[in-house]
Amino acid sequence: MDHSDGVVQAPAGTEVPQELLEEMAWFFRVEDATPWNYSIFALVVVVVVISIVLLRRSIQANRNQKMLRKNKPETQTPELQDLTEAGAREDNNVNMLRETLLSEKQNLAQVEIELKEREMPRVLFPDPQESES
Repeated sequence: MDHSDGVVQAPAGTEVPQELLEEMAWFFRVEDATPWNYSIFALVVVVVVISIVLLRRSIQANRNQKMLRKNKPETQTPELQDLTEAGAREDNNVNMLRETLLSEKQNLAQVEIELKEREMPRVLFPDPQESES
């Protein structure tokens, strides 16, 4: 294959220095890509083999877990235990929130009683029964 087939020739009066020609020949070099192709192919093969090995180990581990669950019956599964614990935590959080709100409500009642004792005008403060609803 002749590389000069599709190349446009420079006009006859222009001379290109030899250094520029050598640099351009190096920059626009055309090489055989076979080694690169083989190395990429080998890399793909290695990745596929590793993926298959990991997939097989994962399948085997899942099978072993299922067999252990069948052989060892439990009163509650781990998922059910987690749900029970989460429900208990939520109940605890709700109780703590309720206690906090009740204590704030009692504090508000005490403040209103103190304000009534000072005979402050009620116009500045909203009715507590209206604010609850």
